[in-house]
Amino acid sequence: MAQRTPSQTIGPFFHEALRWRDGGQIRFAEAGERLLVTGRLTDGDGAAVGDALIESWQLSPAGRTPAPAEGAAKPHGFGRVETAPDGSFRIETLLPAASAPSLEIAIFARGLLKALRTRVYFCSEERARAEPTLKALAASPRLKTLIARRDGATGRFRWDVRLQGEGETVFFSFEP
Repeated sequence: MAQRTPSQTIGPFFHEALRWRDGGQIRFAEAGERLLVTGRLTDGDGAAVGDALIESWQLSPAGRTPAPAEGAAKPHGFGRVETAPDGSFRIETLLPAASAPSLEIAIFARGLLKALRTRVYFCSEERARAEPTLKALAASPRLKTLIARRDGATGRFRWDVRLQGEGETVFFSFEP
């Protein structure tokens, strides 16, 4: 292992300090359509980012804002997963209620002082274009970086995230 330098003091510590035992399983008291999202996180060169943390937040299948789960240690609608050494990740949840169902995503990784914020949509590009948040991207080919692709055979969704460079995922700024 290479010796650490002062520029590396930010981490990676996600696997030790922020790990959740049940991984990316998000549970709800209400019923809904099962949603399985798999993907891979890569850097600007296309190399795997295997020491990152992905947090997700969503509405419930009934369209409710997440609230503390009865008898659970974490709130409904919130999940946290680590990326594997090959950059892969897996999120298991229920499809949120919305005209264009989506998950809010925060990515924490080496070299980032602040989390990157994005979304993943589970609908067609046409439906996503109608979302008020995405109006500025409606004509952009980059809109497709926010849309998960459904595998017709398994029903699973695939969503890959690229941190920079060609094919970079769209990230949002929530600062005033």
